[in-house]
Amino acid sequence: MGIRDRLWSVGRNVIGVTGDVLSGWAEDEAFWIKADNNKNMDPESDERAPGGTKEDTPESAPPPQEPAEDDPKSLFWDPFSIIEQLGYKDKPSNVTYGTLKAIVWKVPIVQAIIKTRINQMASFCTPSRDRYDMGFKFIKRGQPKEELSPAERKWAEQMETIILRTGVTDNPRGRDSFETFTRKFMRDSMIFDQGTFEIVPNRKDQPAEWYAIDSSTIRLADSASTYLNEDMVEATRYVQIYDGMVITEYTQEELCFGVRNPSTDMRLYGYGTSELEMLMNVVTALLWSWEYNQRAFSQGSAAKGILNFKGTVPDKQLKAFRRHWYQMLSGVENAWRTPITNADEIQWVTLQNTNREMEYSAWFDFLIKVACGLFDMDPIEINFKYGNTGQRSAMQDQHNRDKIAESRERGLRPLLRYFSACLNRHIIWPLNEGMELVFIGLDSQTKDEVSSLNQKRVKTTHTVNELRAEDGLEPLEDGDIILDPTYLQNKQQAAAAAEGGMPGEEGEEGEEDDLEALLAQEEEEEAAAADEEEAAAEEEEEERRKKAQKAQKSLVRLVPNKNNTLRKSVNGKKRLRKSRRKNTVFSVDI
Repeated sequence: MGIRDRLWSVGRNVIGVTGDVLSGWAEDEAFWIKADNNKNMDPESDERAPGGTKEDTPESAPPPQEPAEDDPKSLFWDPFSIIEQLGYKDKPSNVTYGTLKAIVWKVPIVQAIIKTRINQMASFCTPSRDRYDMGFKFIKRGQPKEELSPAERKWAEQMETIILRTGVTDNPRGRDSFETFTRKFMRDSMIFDQGTFEIVPNRKDQPAEWYAIDSSTIRLADSASTYLNEDMVEATRYVQIYDGMVITEYTQEELCFGVRNPSTDMRLYGYGTSELEMLMNVVTALLWSWEYNQRAFSQGSAAKGILNFKGTVPDKQLKAFRRHWYQMLSGVENAWRTPITNADEIQWVTLQNTNREMEYSAWFDFLIKVACGLFDMDPIEINFKYGNTGQRSAMQDQHNRDKIAESRERGLRPLLRYFSACLNRHIIWPLNEGMELVFIGLDSQTKDEVSSLNQKRVKTTHTVNELRAEDGLEPLEDGDIILDPTYLQNKQQAAAAAEGGMPGEEGEEGEEDDLEALLAQEEEEEAAAADEEEAAAEEEEEERRKKAQKAQKSLVRLVPNKNNTLRKSVNGKKRLRKSRRKNTVFSVDI
């Protein structure tokens, strides 16, 4: 067959296929147009909007249940990269895994940030027994406020033991605890943005054990396809390398490959970008500044001044003086050696005016703030307190406590959410898709704060029994009430009206009689109280009169008398007697 015949055959096939497609499209279009016309002609249809289109309802438009028929057409990684020739996709970065590890050990600021976050994560590695404790617990998936059934509560207690032992084992002392596992996993995640752990199943293909492994040895496996379908369960997704050679292969069910900072960049092949890679310029500046200040005490070469001898000095004497000067005044490890020259006279030429050269303090503070900012951490969490110039404040000040709380909200909460997602996806949901593990206690309040809040809630939105249920206490018999005076008064009036029925004339007359009786009783009580007050006043007046008479009898007044006698008047009777003192006469009236 010649070339002409082949072209004719291809063209005829293309025309035939195109005709079939156009014919099918026309038939489908005619069918839908006819269906729409029939619907618009039905005036009694109650499922159409005023414009004539049908309203979607949960029954008419349920969520899709069938998966897609074809794979996506887009490229997800570079198919022409030569990195895949070794059987895996290496991370395309100028910063190697070994360099990232070295940065952590050489830069104390970065190490302090990572260590602080890991310690905070470790405080959530115990089961939470009440809402005041930090820890983890199991809840119904998507229903955090719903109570667990007895069977679910039993399953959660058994699963807590397995989580604390990092698997099913009779010898937990020989395995990493959950806290140790968390520290290993989160350290690799914060250094490489690549947290990994291996899942070992049992005979039922259930996750039975899991081990944190060195994330720097895990790579994404090479694939001939530009997209890996999640239904390819047995396909190799990850590999472990040693000295550039593949030693282990993993499927998506056997390894957790957690990335916190994903990207759509096809040349990253699905790897993440760690905060240390984002901070390379800052880390370099920190290293240089640290090294400069450190070497100033050991290898200082820039002289602080020059000692110059003006005039002619014999070379032998100059060398002797220089030798004696260096022995007496050299810096640490022979640093800052002073140059000595010969001229007309001795003079000192300074080369350094102040120790605040290049404002290294402000420069270091700026670098620390940038590093903490990329890790979503306030510098106060690593004991660097910044505020107004010259301001000093304690760690426990209210302002600093608020800053720490905001810092944990920005940085610690995303880490907890990321870690719980990894555990749920690879351990919890393969066992029970109706439950999930969550970390609680980050925003928990103290008992005093909750008590103060409940005093307001019980008067507005919650009943006594609802608040008791939050603390796991038994309900009270009369606890289904809100402790608000207006609410209680209205409820009592409603209860009284329900017991007495509809108020009528007889009821109104009875209420009037009761009111008159109450008024009469009140008047009698007031009259009796007035009589008692009057009697008490009379008794008090009589007692006052008696005291006045007694005081009048006891009154003594002394006056001088011309006679040599002392006159004493008692009850109107006078008695005369001679005075015992000479030349002194008194008249005494009693």
